[in-house]
Amino acid sequence: MKKSLIALAVAGAFAAPAFAATENVDVYGKLHMSVSIFDETVDSFTDPANGKQYRGTSDLQFSSNASRIGFKGAEDLGGGLSAIWQIESGVTVDEGSGSWASRNTFLGLKGGFGTVLAGNHDTPLKLVGRAVDLFGDTMADSRNVLGGGSDMRAKNTVAYITPSFSGLTIAAAYTNDPANQGTQINPSVLTGGLINDKTPLDTGDQDSNGAYNLNATYTNGPLYLGVGYGDGDFHENNGLAEHWRLAGGYTFGNFKVVGQYDNLADDTPAGEDYTAWMVGGAYTMGNIVLKANYMAGEFDCNGCAEPTQWTIGADYNLSKRTSVYALYASAEDGVMFGSGAGASDTILSGDSSGDNTVISVGMVHSF
Repeated sequence: MKKSLIALAVAGAFAAPAFAATENVDVYGKLHMSVSIFDETVDSFTDPANGKQYRGTSDLQFSSNASRIGFKGAEDLGGGLSAIWQIESGVTVDEGSGSWASRNTFLGLKGGFGTVLAGNHDTPLKLVGRAVDLFGDTMADSRNVLGGGSDMRAKNTVAYITPSFSGLTIAAAYTNDPANQGTQINPSVLTGGLINDKTPLDTGDQDSNGAYNLNATYTNGPLYLGVGYGDGDFHENNGLAEHWRLAGGYTFGNFKVVGQYDNLADDTPAGEDYTAWMVGGAYTMGNIVLKANYMAGEFDCNGCAEPTQWTIGADYNLSKRTSVYALYASAEDGVMFGSGAGASDTILSGDSSGDNTVISVGMVHSF
């Protein structure tokens, strides 16, 4: 899979993409389909607003997980400077739909000074966690428990990534309206009644809704370390304060161990800060990768949710670009399978405080 520019620049385990000195367009992407069987889904439910009864959720789900197609390119401007661009769109394979430029999409410059870009892109904090998720983009994605806050793809973003200093890379990003909520104004009010149209107008990015993100990653052979930080008005407007993330990974022989810790502060009078952590390991045997992880979260309050999830699974690499996998995951206390991966189908247990399990098999092809 050809990863996005920032992801490759800040996740030390990956090298920065070598954009060719050409105006040619490169086409790339990833198609990811899974078939999953869930336990304790909702058989039926009644809408309290109208008293109507509706069918519940099937135990068998076909899902497209973070599938995408992208176009990217670069132009050599001379003197070691290049103009770079990328347009990446989400594709829902199982339902035959998609969303243009909904994923990492940007225009920027790259040179000896580093990289500057503007557009719609994953935050630096988010990318720290992506480097250590053994079940990323599956129903058992770590963001089922370690998500929220600045872990997002932010619209209206400008970012800077330094060159690598002996394995150390720093990234900084600012967005003035990460969810593109805009400012809705009634034209009649805006014109003092001269225009009678009362359809709301989007007058641009919303005021006082910005967020900033920083990260630092270090890669030295088998070692990866990362720290991320996010805060700003967008956090406060959603009842949150600062978001810290620490992550690390180490490979020795055929073994790999990873870990992550998140702390997301609550800005409301309740002060219900959220902390979560994850540990995992993988073992490679030829084309087979055996892996497992465990994660848990906790709100700082009595009687609040304490989501947990553990997963075991195996990947089989049919080639460098195609793989199949199987996994089993068990979760409790409100974990929604597939929510972290942006899956086309997300499943929450019928009892939000009870257990939920999933068996999922899938296939991934990158091009």
